[in-house]
Amino acid sequence: MHYLVFTDEAGAYKSQTTPDFRKRHPFYVRSNVMISMDDYRDFQKEMQTLNGMYEIPVGEEVKWSDLWEKMRNRPRTDAIAAMSNDRLKGYYRKVLECATQKESLQYIFTLTNVYEQYSLLAERHIYKFHLQEAFQRVQMDLRSQNGFAVFIMDELNTETMKQIKSVCHEFTVNGDFIRNYGNVYHSILTECSNQSAGIQLADYVAGTMYGYLRRSFIAPDNYAFAADLFKDYIAGKIRHNAAGNVLGFGVREVPSHTTYRQKLAPFFSNTNE
Repeated sequence: MHYLVFTDEAGAYKSQTTPDFRKRHPFYVRSNVMISMDDYRDFQKEMQTLNGMYEIPVGEEVKWSDLWEKMRNRPRTDAIAAMSNDRLKGYYRKVLECATQKESLQYIFTLTNVYEQYSLLAERHIYKFHLQEAFQRVQMDLRSQNGFAVFIMDELNTETMKQIKSVCHEFTVNGDFIRNYGNVYHSILTECSNQSAGIQLADYVAGTMYGYLRRSFIAPDNYAFAADLFKDYIAGKIRHNAAGNVLGFGVREVPSHTTYRQKLAPFFSNTNE
C-alpha cells in the first residue's frame, strides 16, 4: 500500500533563547499525518464539501492560528471574519472527525521542550532530528508490508527548503541505525498549504498538540478547546505499540531525554483505550 505523510509544525525553537521567548514559545511540535492514498482521496473530497458548506472560497484555507487571531478581532480573511467563533470551532471538529474515520490514518508527533531548555542544539539540527524521527517510524512500519510513503510539507523560503530537502536526502540515502530507507521517498516534497487538505490537517493536528501541551504543563485553566480535540480525535489515532503505548512510539521527544519523557508520561498514558 502507498501512503502520504503530511508534516507541519507548531511553536518555535531557538538554540539561544530569552525568558520571554521561552514563555511565548514553550514547545516546538512537529506533526506527521500518515494516510493511505485511497483514504486521502476520500478525505480530499470531504474537505472540498466542507469548504463549500462553510463558504470558504477556492484558493483560501482555514489555519489553526485563525481561531486565535479571530478571538482578538484580527480575522485574516473575509471568510474567517464572517464566521462566529463557535462556527469556526465546528469547522475544525468536522475536519478532524472526517480524518478520524479513515482506517489507515495515524499520527506521529515529535516534541521539543523549549521552556525548560533541554536542548541547546542549533536550529538546523533540531529540524533535521524531528523529521528523521518521523522517517524512521514510517520506514519501520512499511518495511514488513513492502509499502511506500512520500513525505510532504508546506512551502517555506527557498534556502530553508533547500537545506531540509538536502538533510532528508542525506539520511535516507546514507542511513542511520536504519541502514535501508527503501520504503520512503528519499527526500521531502512541498506544496502550498491552501491547495492541500493534508497540510491543513497537519496544521490542525500540530496546533491541537501544542495547545494540549500548554494546558498540561503551563496553563491548566486555558486551551480547553485543544484538550477536547486531542481527547476526541487525536489520542486514539497516535502510533502505538501492541500494548497501546504511544510514548516512544508515536510521541517522541527531541532530543531524547529521560527526564522529559517521564514528565510527558502522565499525559500520554492509555490514549488508545
